[in-house]
Amino acid sequence: MTLQRASVRGTGLAFGTEDGLSKALADGCFLLAVPAGFDPGPGITLCREFYRAPEDGPEATRPYRGFRALEGVYFDREHFQTEHVLIDGPGRRRRFPPELIAMTERISELTLLVLRCAMADLGIATHLWSEITGGAVDGRGTHWFAANHYRSDRAQLGCAPHKDTGFVTVLYNEEPGLEAFVNDVWVPIDPVSGHFVVNFGGAFELLTAALSRPVHAILHRVRQCTPEPGAADRFSFAAFANPPATGNLYQVRRDGSAAAVRSSEDFLREFNEHTWSDRHTDFGIARSVGAGRGEPS
Repeated sequence: MTLQRASVRGTGLAFGTEDGLSKALADGCFLLAVPAGFDPGPGITLCREFYRAPEDGPEATRPYRGFRALEGVYFDREHFQTEHVLIDGPGRRRRFPPELIAMTERISELTLLVLRCAMADLGIATHLWSEITGGAVDGRGTHWFAANHYRSDRAQLGCAPHKDTGFVTVLYNEEPGLEAFVNDVWVPIDPVSGHFVVNFGGAFELLTAALSRPVHAILHRVRQCTPEPGAADRFSFAAFANPPATGNLYQVRRDGSAAAVRSSEDFLREFNEHTWSDRHTDFGIARSVGAGRGEPS
């Protein structure tokens, strides 16, 4: 799968071709150059440490450990290799060290930049943006951050096939494993050094389904991850721009108007039941401290 490439330019996106964003919306994902000055180090450290006990490592990285004890923040996906931290903005500001907060805020800002550029490219009237995204475009809504660890000692699929539930996901990964379902075949989306993978979610697909150029929410998974002998387990981290956990999801009509078409709760419950088949059926619906609605990639 050949992905479009873009970079941040001011408050917008610059693609290599004039119709690059339009093609990316149809593909369901694209590559975004990591902006100058962005340091992924704190996110990588979290991925390597969050599942360890607080005392299991040097003092310098102690704030990155001990998350396994936090109900509604740590999730063990029993049928898959992945275990992850899923945490919202307020939860991050309570639990993360300053350098990690700064990094997660910056990657979260990229999700909003992509969302605004996409809605502008689709011709959606700006006065509708806040209402139809549940305030997500303005920094409200729900903005999750996920840190994922793929346990190589498990002979399981890395992550369940799924479409993300929100509007925009910005993913950082360094190892192969991510796959997309294209033309009835699973194809690799291998990492490209210096780039995020950006993909669009089900709420955005639903929002634009009636338009002449609907957004495609790509179905993706992580295959079973088996690192080379002596190599560390696969990791990834991502930011998600999602609508609120409660309320309605909207759809924009071709005449430019918009209407609520489905409740967020029903949408999420269906996702949880069909994707993970585990005990977290209220994932993202029942509110708990730091509970999230993101998905690992």
